[in-house]
Amino acid sequence: MNLGIIGSGRAAWAFASTWRRIGWPVVGVATRGVVATRGNDTPLGPRRSIEELAATSDILLVAVSDRAIEEVVGTIPETKAIIVHPSGALPALRGGFSLHPLKSLPPVGEPSDLEGTLLVFEGAHRDVAKRIATAAGARFAEITAEAKTRYHAAAVFGSNYVAALLDIAEDLIGIDDVREDLAVLARSAIDNWLAHTDGQRFTGPAARGDEAVMNRHADALAGQPDLAELYRLLAARIVATAK
Repeated sequence: MNLGIIGSGRAAWAFASTWRRIGWPVVGVATRGVVATRGNDTPLGPRRSIEELAATSDILLVAVSDRAIEEVVGTIPETKAIIVHPSGALPALRGGFSLHPLKSLPPVGEPSDLEGTLLVFEGAHRDVAKRIATAAGARFAEITAEAKTRYHAAAVFGSNYVAALLDIAEDLIGIDDVREDLAVLARSAIDNWLAHTDGQRFTGPAARGDEAVMNRHADALAGQPDLAELYRLLAARIVATAK
């Protein structure tokens, strides 16, 4: 299937890279965000107008920010292309579908591929979406439009908030050049979480009910009340669920 892309961010890059890997054509990209590297070519494909893409694409991927998707879709002329967007938060538009990669995507220019990724579908043309997932070597799941906001909140907890917690750990730990070690720590916690569904998925003072240690942590964070409150809420969650 011919792919036309509107946008130039991480999702656009991931879909374009995957499309090329499986041997399907990328007919072009309409964007203000990619600088041409050689004549009319961009890293995502040849620069095209939205009108050209609407006339030549089988799939028209609107890979812009969530706040701009509806506006951009409204500028697309009548087309036989299926209009797709990769947002995890917004419903499908104009009779198309959404296909959200449940993955933290790398920046444009770095290796990116949807193989092995869970692609979460909502909307019409389920058979087409499933064909894309199968060709990409991706996994496939389906949710309703009404479930998307809660689903997307879950994705934020599982990706961006993990990165934010690692930033906090790096700020607090008091050891230089420990970034890779914190990543190892986080990966070991994820491995343990994958291996266990009971209380063994947790370690640390909250899982043990060690209030003395948790109180000392609270004292150490007293000068940063926002972090102290975040610590308290997460500890309470562990205490309540590690049974």
